[in-house]
Amino acid sequence: MQKKRYFTVEEANACIPELTDEISLLRAIRVKLAGLHAMITPLLEVVSSNGGSRHTPELLKATARFQEVLGRIEARGCHLKGLDPGLVDFPHLRNGREVYLCWRMGEKRIRYWHEIDDGFDGRQPL
Repeated sequence: MQKKRYFTVEEANACIPELTDEISLLRAIRVKLAGLHAMITPLLEVVSSNGGSRHTPELLKATARFQEVLGRIEARGCHLKGLDPGLVDFPHLRNGREVYLCWRMGEKRIRYWHEIDDGFDGRQPL
């Protein structure tokens, strides 16, 4: 089991460029997966007994890529809370207790934090 990581504001800010790229990639893969799912679902209903569809390998590849990117984000120690609008929480120690630094896609730097149970609506300025 991996030891929990706590981010400083500077460390969290250093993650923003890569997170921006990764969230953009996840959004693009999600669009591709939705399109493939729309194509495959009717085919699978008709031909479920004969091995699926010619699109199945593409679906599996896109799904694996999506999981790979999610894994990289998780391995970094931050928490992706949603692709839309692209929310990420970073575990942080504030006055000796655990809170989250909060970043939303499009923000240039970390400017907010919130209690663990409060979520985005409980964001407070640093």
